Amino acid sequence: MSDYLPNEVIIEILSRLPVKSLIRFRGVSKTWYTLISSAHFIATHLNRALSNPQHPPHLLLHHLNYELNKDSFTLHSSDDPFPHNHFTKHLDYSSPAIHILLLSLDKEIEEKGGFFAYPSDFIELHCLHQSINHFLYVVGSSNGLLCLADDVFGNKVGLYVLWNPSIQKAISLPEPNIGFRSHGRFIHSLGFGYDPKTEDYKLVRLVYIEGTTDIRFNTVPPLVEIYSLRTSAWHSVKAPGPPYVIEMWSLSVFLNGAVHWPAHTQRHQGAFRNVIVSFDMNDEAFREVAMPKSLQGVEHLNVTVAIVDGLLALVPFNEWGNEEFYSVWVMKEYGVAESWTKLFDIDIGEGLERVIGVTKNGEVLLTKAGNLFSYGPSSQQTFDLHIRGATDSFSLDTYVESLLLLNTADGVLGN
Repeated sequence: MSDYLPNEVIIEILSRLPVKSLIRFRGVSKTWYTLISSAHFIATHLNRALSNPQHPPHLLLHHLNYELNKDSFTLHSSDDPFPHNHFTKHLDYSSPAIHILLLSLDKEIEEKGGFFAYPSDFIELHCLHQSINHFLYVVGSSNGLLCLADDVFGNKVGLYVLWNPSIQKAISLPEPNIGFRSHGRFIHSLGFGYDPKTEDYKLVRLVYIEGTTDIRFNTVPPLVEIYSLRTSAWHSVKAPGPPYVIEMWSLSVFLNGAVHWPAHTQRHQGAFRNVIVSFDMNDEAFREVAMPKSLQGVEHLNVTVAIVDGLLALVPFNEWGNEEFYSVWVMKEYGVAESWTKLFDIDIGEGLERVIGVTKNGEVLLTKAGNLFSYGPSSQQTFDLHIRGATDSFSLDTYVESLLLLNTADGVLGN
């Protein structure tokens, strides 16, 4: 076919195909192998996938499956990731016993093994890396590339992995320069994202060294280093780190070319203030994004950053008297503090542990006693998804098929 069609036409045709087909077609000829493996084609295929409204990105759910004692990664529709008829679509509603079947449904679901025992509405991914610790931590997902951390607290760096499930390829990153042997005990915060100007994927580490006068890890500014997939190496950031404390295990989000974390000033060091710290992946500079005024001075604020409908969001935990609930805020105009708007509160009674994310259809995913629920802000009703796992292991990211890492060897991005 390549003898009769211009190369541009071949690229136009092949870039519309799914990844599995392209991996197979690399065996057609040396010319096709080289073409499909090239950085130009990989970028063309990705851009087409990202701009295709008929195939929007999936949602990627990760959690530690207690029953199987392994990390579980599953893909779900972005429009309705956890449909409420997931457990009932197989039932025969014309049966005279339908009422009995519905009454015993919860028991049947638990006996079968929960949500994933019903093989529809999700795609299971098989991770190439098994955690050597408790569970894997998803640092972030960008253009089909997942960054995973297998961390040990305080005295060991752990292992970092970049994984593309579409092509079933993963690479282990080299050990960072800042570790226990060089700097002693530490904690760190992580962020992962894409620099479109250099077409590079980066992992950033903010490392807080144990204090010399106490055991708190709040020495500011932190040490900062970045892993670049393009160079396959870690390098230090020239500019000083932010003068704020980012608590360990604080989740980050990547938006507008920058990673964002919730942070605060050092306690007992003058006026206390909560902020959002951002790190631009291109110029590798830290900036500050203001929180809503009502949250800025709250000490010991339990808050996570999120993305809701493409907007920077905050999910703070609130205590008013005997009431405990979460709320969801969005920044309607990025960088404008006055545009913070509270969308709704989440109050489902005692036991609410974490808010995992907000889906495209407006449902909130949250955990209660290690169980995953969906919550409708309008109806204020919860739906048990029958997914059990370690509370801290749950995460929700967007995911799109791509060929990234196909031309990568030993952590070096090919040209």
